[in-house]
Amino acid sequence: MNKARLQGLSAGIIFTTTIFAGFHYGTGLFEGTTPTEEEAKESLVKKGFVVTHPMEEAKKTVQPKDPDKDSMEKGASKKDPSIVTYTIYVKTNMTTTEIADSLANEKIIDDAAEFEAYMNDHDFSKKIQIGDFVVTNNMKYRQLANTLTH
Repeated sequence: MNKARLQGLSAGIIFTTTIFAGFHYGTGLFEGTTPTEEEAKESLVKKGFVVTHPMEEAKKTVQPKDPDKDSMEKGASKKDPSIVTYTIYVKTNMTTTEIADSLANEKIIDDAAEFEAYMNDHDFSKKIQIGDFVVTNNMKYRQLANTLTH
């Protein structure tokens, strides 16, 4: 491509962008289309979504909706008193090693190095979120990883 064609192509792109921007900003249609926080919550609630604050949600434990399942879990907890529940607080710049060591110290996992390797091998270590997470010692590595990354 020679210099004149490249300059013509560049001028065409700039001209087209200017036309589109003029129509977009000149019509005034974009104004007022962004809902306020309250309007967004109200719209989501009307559509059947549950809107909560992330920190409030992290502190709650998820209760099963199936009553049979609920009674089975209560029976299991009575039979197996060795289930350990732990709330881990993941801070900014916390490494996978620190998280794995913390989980191992609280008897959630048996081997910190194995869990760390799992997190690294499956690319979960790059997706760890900040916040409070409730975990138990009967969770599989995949469940722990999903909890820490969502």
